Amino acid sequence: MTSLLEPDQEAPTAEGPLPSIGIWWPMLEAPLQREILEHPTAPLRMSIVRRIYDLCELDDRPVPRSGVRLGPNERAYIAGWVHAVDWT
Repeated sequence: MTSLLEPDQEAPTAEGPLPSIGIWWPMLEAPLQREILEHPTAPLRMSIVRRIYDLCELDDRPVPRSGVRLGPNERAYIAGWVHAVDWT
């Protein structure tokens, strides 16, 4: 199994709504991480998107009003991260 996108999968845009997950995920607070982990395909709450922007120093960037979802590569990153972390 690969974590790379296959040609027929949805690819995130270069100017996607979220910065690179490798930047903000490690800094995101555990309760917010857990909320995302509970439903990784669900739209993120606006407050979580705002927190991600704050962590990446993008405070001046408006939060998209439409639902922001994690892409397949972002979900793959989180899946790999979960295996490397002890949640006890």
